[in-house]
Amino acid sequence: MKSVLTKFSYVLFPRRCDLCGEVTAVNEKRCSECRKAERITGTICHKCGRETANCVCKKEKFSPMYKAFAAPYYFEGSRKRAVYRFKNNGFTELAPAMAEEIVQTITERFADVTFDCVTSVPMTRQKIRRRGYNQSEILAKEVAKLLEIPYEPLIKKCKETRSQRKSSAAVRKVNLYGAFDLLDTAAVEGRTILIVDDVKTTGSTLNECASMMTGNKAKAVYAAAFTVTNKKSAKSPHREK
Repeated sequence: MKSVLTKFSYVLFPRRCDLCGEVTAVNEKRCSECRKAERITGTICHKCGRETANCVCKKEKFSPMYKAFAAPYYFEGSRKRAVYRFKNNGFTELAPAMAEEIVQTITERFADVTFDCVTSVPMTRQKIRRRGYNQSEILAKEVAKLLEIPYEPLIKKCKETRSQRKSSAAVRKVNLYGAFDLLDTAAVEGRTILIVDDVKTTGSTLNECASMMTGNKAKAVYAAAFTVTNKKSAKSPHREK
């Protein structure tokens, strides 16, 4: 009887992939595309998190304030849809599976690092009111839970910034100047911190946040996200293509 009711519930409320939110078979946790998705592997640039074949750090002369960055996937296919749904369509239930993928990656790549806490990229209060939530905070809390270390809101966003979607790395940096501040400078001093976001494009936002923490005597800042854009997928995470 319970099995029948379960199947009937999936007719009314279809089973969705825990990673991207796509409707999937009743007995499948993930859709076929997410199951087959290739992770970022091989020789990886610690600055941008891309495989060296996709790295443009030397060309752009990028010198991040964080020690290293890691992401399990490129921003493409079902993972691109996952970010869009998570960020814009209220699919906050995707956060635990995204966090599992992030933790698997940082456990491999940052194996010798002991983090004191996890934090997230902040949003202004006005934007949180409009969207209803900060997806980076939700994701970072899930990561902290899996790592069994505290989540701490360390940074605040002081001003709304213009849309970054079509901006170059240089323009993004200018737009973000003075946009962030620390909630408590003493909270970062001497600590090793992991900052989490859903997608990394140029790295300007993560870099600005890391700069605030390292500039106030954080021991080290590492960054992670669920996805990172590459040369083929460097389109806006704000709009599904």
